[in-house]
Amino acid sequence: MIETLTRKETYTVDEYFALDSQSEQKLEYHNGNVMAMSGGTTTHSKIALRIGAMLLQLLDDQSYEVYSSDIKIQLPKYHKFVYADASVVRGAPEHYLGRRDTIVNPLLVVEVLSPSTARHDRSSKFMMYRTLPSLREYVLVEQDHPSVTTFFRNPAGHWEDTDQADPSGKVQLRAIDGEIPLAQLYKGVDFATER
Repeated sequence: MIETLTRKETYTVDEYFALDSQSEQKLEYHNGNVMAMSGGTTTHSKIALRIGAMLLQLLDDQSYEVYSSDIKIQLPKYHKFVYADASVVRGAPEHYLGRRDTIVNPLLVVEVLSPSTARHDRSSKFMMYRTLPSLREYVLVEQDHPSVTTFFRNPAGHWEDTDQADPSGKVQLRAIDGEIPLAQLYKGVDFATER
């Protein structure tokens, strides 16, 4: 969930970064508005950590960098700086104005869905991420049942989506030529008790 800070009507990007560096909460920048991100659930955290670890293992010793939700992504067309649950960069990261906490060239972005953000992550946030020339794959991971949707930009520039909801199935990540087993991704998650 995202809440607007009301200390000031609008902020410059420099004011946002100054505020963000002093905040104990993660703050996003939305075209002059600074938004505080509320904390996630243990299930959300467990799944986000697990997918990050799986990406690290999958891409070990290759020319990719994997980042957790501590790194911001700039969406220049919309004047936004947002956090994703995980992201992957091919080769070296490109930083916004040299800031090592903000990248501009993710190849793959992962969002773990929560009830308060699922609709936004599926629609407007995906629309904004699609404006990044570097982005080839957008991955949405459900947290209340085993299901993953991937959106892949094919060589013609069209987005193709694939759903995987078979608990014994695998998620194909075409941007990095790898796969993640759903059973491993959701290992330790008890859907009956974690709702």
